[in-house]
Amino acid sequence: MATIGAHYFRACTRGAERLGHDRERLLAAAGHTPAEVAQPGWRGSVESMALLVRAIWSTLDDEHMGCTGHAVRSGALVTMVEFAMGADTVLEALERGIRFYRLLTDQLETRLEAQGDDVAVTVTLRRPDLDPDHYFTEFWMITWHRLASWLAGETIAISLAEFTYLRPDAYFEEFKYLFPCTHRFEQSACRLHFERAPLLRPIARTEADRRDMALRAPLDFMTIPSSDRSLARKVRRLLSSPASAPFGPLRLAEIATELQMHPVALARGLRREGTSVTQITENLRRDLAMSRLERGNATVESISAELGFVEPRSFTRAFRQWTGVSPLRFRRNRQAGATEALE
Repeated sequence: MATIGAHYFRACTRGAERLGHDRERLLAAAGHTPAEVAQPGWRGSVESMALLVRAIWSTLDDEHMGCTGHAVRSGALVTMVEFAMGADTVLEALERGIRFYRLLTDQLETRLEAQGDDVAVTVTLRRPDLDPDHYFTEFWMITWHRLASWLAGETIAISLAEFTYLRPDAYFEEFKYLFPCTHRFEQSACRLHFERAPLLRPIARTEADRRDMALRAPLDFMTIPSSDRSLARKVRRLLSSPASAPFGPLRLAEIATELQMHPVALARGLRREGTSVTQITENLRRDLAMSRLERGNATVESISAELGFVEPRSFTRAFRQWTGVSPLRFRRNRQAGATEALE
């Protein structure tokens, strides 16, 4: 199950709170409490984040969540996708979607610029003071990346991401997974860059897919689609298979051999999908570690060995990078939260 760090759950409600709405009630719609979200190292599911976003959309009747100074009424995203799907290619669909939003508001400018093989989506808020945590800026940038990937039916890689603000050290471990590419900060604009060729793919989605997306929105745009044929899915499946237990970070050459590929071709293919063996390994290790700590009584030493760490100290150091707390502190926080829920 994909998870999202606490920073995004806390920042998500800021616009609604500024407009006088109760944070506790909004979080309750997603099955969480402010105390739970405040726990160091806490993470929530992508599904619960989607529920929280929908609760804010419904409460404010604003899909921009109070962060742009001009409400964009509920249903805009779904209508935009319906309009965009009339295009022949993913690139043309992005152009259509951006034109659609240009008609709705002048508080958020989204531009698509192409130079040679580079295509960039630039996002500019007229009132950046309404988005002090950069939550909505990042949410909006991610939306266009996930839209492109959803339309294509598989991951469209980001080649470069630029941001006007400083590197967000407080949640950078999360940030780098949401934007799996090279980052540049303190730039002139917030901008995502893509290679042109993948955007020239035909749209892979059907009308039935669109209807299903409308029922689930914005969930489908909060995860990166991955086709059954994608290398990333094959690598993750290989790493998490019972045959590879205890978990061990297989080297690129070993994975390439299993997939009957040359290591260079594997690395290049994963890069086109916006990931790498290292990133897939770290994501899987993090998710497995959190699951073991939450759902069992295994010791830190045994979890460390299961996940292929040389020693528990290395595991603890990595876990702190992933969550901001030690494994034992993470377990105590989760146990305390479960006890409160039963009282």
